[in-house]
Amino acid sequence: MALPEVLIVDDDQLIRAMVRDCLADVPCEIREADSGDAALAAIAERHPAVVLLDLVMPGKSGLEVLTLLKGTGPRVLVLSALDTEALVQQALASGAHGFLGKPIHPLDVQNMVRGALEAAGARAS
Repeated sequence: MALPEVLIVDDDQLIRAMVRDCLADVPCEIREADSGDAALAAIAERHPAVVLLDLVMPGKSGLEVLTLLKGTGPRVLVLSALDTEALVQQALASGAHGFLGKPIHPLDVQNMVRGALEAAGARAS
């Protein structure tokens, strides 16, 4: 059985690498995108089970991507340094399934992704 796919979307390569490292113990295939437009293209092509999405990026913002994805396919988890209560509520209302503020803690990322994979019906043991 193929591993479930997780897409990390952040315009900062170091953040993507850090999130990838956080998921080393989670059985999944990891893909990356560096913009909202690249994320939408990757989602349309690959249909990942889970998307880890930054909010502030050039081109389409994370909130725009969330709005476009609402009710379709992947479970979207937001990772953002902008974690005001209003923004968290806006992201959740726009379709996010979870929100983690940056700086991130590896165990929080692992637990959130495992939970999202299980909710998506993918094996994440």
